[in-house]
Amino acid sequence: MSAPTAAPWVLRCPVCSTPVPDRAHPGTACAGCGLPAAGHAGVVVGRIGATLAELHRDRDALLATLRAHATTPVRSPGTPAAPAAQSAVRRPPPPRPAAGRPTWAPPPGPPVAPPAPEPRRRVSPQQVLVGLGSLLVVAAATALVAVGWTRLGLGFQATVMVTATAAAASASAWAARRGLRVTEEALAATAAALLLVDVTAARALGLAGLDEVPLHAYAAGALAVVTLLAAGLRAATRSTLVWPAVALLAAQPVLPLALGELADGVAGVVALLLLAGADAAVVRLLPRWSADVARLLSVVAAACGSLLAVGLAWTGPAAEGAAATAVLTAAAAAVVLLVIRWARQGRTVPVPAPVAGLAAVPALALAGLAQPAGSVAAPLLALVGLALATVCVLVWASPLPRELAGGPAAVLAVVGTVQLDQADRPAALALVALAATVPAALAAVLRPAARVPAVAAALLLPGATVLAARHGGVLAAPVAGLLLAVLGAAALGLAAVRLGRPEERAAALTAPVLGLAAAVTGASVGAWGQVGAQLALVGVAGLAYAVAGRRVLTGWVALADLVVATWVALAGAAVVTVEAYSLPLAAALLVAAAPQLRRAPSWQGWGPALVVGFAPSVVAAVGTGDQARTVLVVLAGVVALVAGTLTHRQAPFVVGAVAAGVVGAVEVAPWVARLESWVPLGAAGLLLLVLGASYERRRQQAREAVAWVSDLR
Repeated sequence: MSAPTAAPWVLRCPVCSTPVPDRAHPGTACAGCGLPAAGHAGVVVGRIGATLAELHRDRDALLATLRAHATTPVRSPGTPAAPAAQSAVRRPPPPRPAAGRPTWAPPPGPPVAPPAPEPRRRVSPQQVLVGLGSLLVVAAATALVAVGWTRLGLGFQATVMVTATAAAASASAWAARRGLRVTEEALAATAAALLLVDVTAARALGLAGLDEVPLHAYAAGALAVVTLLAAGLRAATRSTLVWPAVALLAAQPVLPLALGELADGVAGVVALLLLAGADAAVVRLLPRWSADVARLLSVVAAACGSLLAVGLAWTGPAAEGAAATAVLTAAAAAVVLLVIRWARQGRTVPVPAPVAGLAAVPALALAGLAQPAGSVAAPLLALVGLALATVCVLVWASPLPRELAGGPAAVLAVVGTVQLDQADRPAALALVALAATVPAALAAVLRPAARVPAVAAALLLPGATVLAARHGGVLAAPVAGLLLAVLGAAALGLAAVRLGRPEERAAALTAPVLGLAAAVTGASVGAWGQVGAQLALVGVAGLAYAVAGRRVLTGWVALADLVVATWVALAGAAVVTVEAYSLPLAAALLVAAAPQLRRAPSWQGWGPALVVGFAPSVVAAVGTGDQARTVLVVLAGVVALVAGTLTHRQAPFVVGAVAAGVVGAVEVAPWVARLESWVPLGAAGLLLLVLGASYERRRQQAREAVAWVSDLR
């Protein structure tokens, strides 16, 4: 029997394994994947594979030689080792592996060098030459059309231009087959530029009566021809990147130009939306950067079609607006169904943002269709939007229904609210704000992820309702202020109930806003007594919340609110007694320092309240000379002094002594001034004699008194 003959070696593409038919030209592009120079790449990859195979054979031969010269036979891992002879030299035992680590680790490989930085791409001399040549060819063609056209016949020059264009396209295809990428793209760009010059000059110079064709019709037809030619050349040379870009860009204005005057109506909406769909459909057939351009053009065309449809719905005739809205809604529904299909197939879908936008645009058009309803349209749109927002909250767990309801809800609610505000209809705004409380409250109860903003909205929206009703004359200012104060107290109550949870802070921060709104509302009509009562209500609620949650800063703010409420009420009642203003502040300072009154030093706990309580009264008693105030200040000072002595507190002792001493000295001074001159002189001399006679004893008693006062807390 004869030995079988080896199969002939075939040069194949290293990417898709397609046989390269022309082995004489390694630069031939692959017919399957379009890889340039597939033959050359296949030869290089084959050489590398042969080298690797030879290295593997050398490695196996070296290992066989080393095993043959080894002194100890190789045993399998499961075979027990034979007892070794006693050696004269005792070898140390092998180190034990660390606990928790494997007993074997692969040998360390060679150090991996960091990847070299990608070299900067520079313009090669070839690219400069090819680009300059293409530019000169296009300039020559333009000059031929603009200058030489009048000297030569139209037929001759048309033949020259067509021949030059075909030659450039053919040369680009030849360069593609030879793997000359730069030359291929440059010649393709030249052919595309010449093609545009051809179609422009044909009408400008009246070739075959083309100047009589309407401009929009000729432009549409010419661009359609360019699109078809570019698409055909793309099919012939799949490696060229210029032709798909030319076909894509030339196809964009074909439909709008073909429609002419109808492009501003429903037909224009249909054309733009179809163009957007076509751009999105060809994305998978284009190279990467052309696919990105196609996506962008699809978005632009869809946006233009949507804007045109919305404009027709708001400003156009009713029938045309309804038709445009129907087309827009059908297109959005088709895209949503496509997204649902992709989701069921397991593909990545851009939910939620695009779906919400697709649902919002038809809703905006529907809002425009509702405008002929007059004054009913705005509140109706807002209420429908809020109803959809409620649905959105209820179906929050399902992304697609949530976005389908959320997009129109936001658009309709915003449009209705803005129209009501522009029309200055506060009563209707109050109704809308009250209705908006429902989805906010549902979100706060049912959706933990959105609970913090939902709680703030659910508390602030009723306040907005009250303010709008006050502005519309539905509620009087005192009633509105009282309702706002009650809402502020309720917010603090909710914060006390939800202590330690994220929504606590949201509820607590809305209370000052509502309390300030209540104060401003009452002050707008001069109801100062009611303003004080409203602030006091919020302050008491804040103090209770501070005690329940041990919020020190909130407690200080609540006490300040109570003091301001007292001052506002007193000022509204025209009270001018200074103690009516100082004593509430002193009481607030005592309440704020309540945890420190027994343990901390007396000046830290009692000092600020005593100073604030006594200082204004002492100044008033000295300045006015009111006997009743003087007596009361002295009595209060004596009481504070005695209390400080009994409780061993320094602050009450010092403040009481200073207050009583200052007032007493001021009261005694006029009587001393009325005495004869020898009386004070004699009294001073006698006092000095007594002090001098008992100097040592008095100095010791003074030291003891100072030490005693210093020992007070």
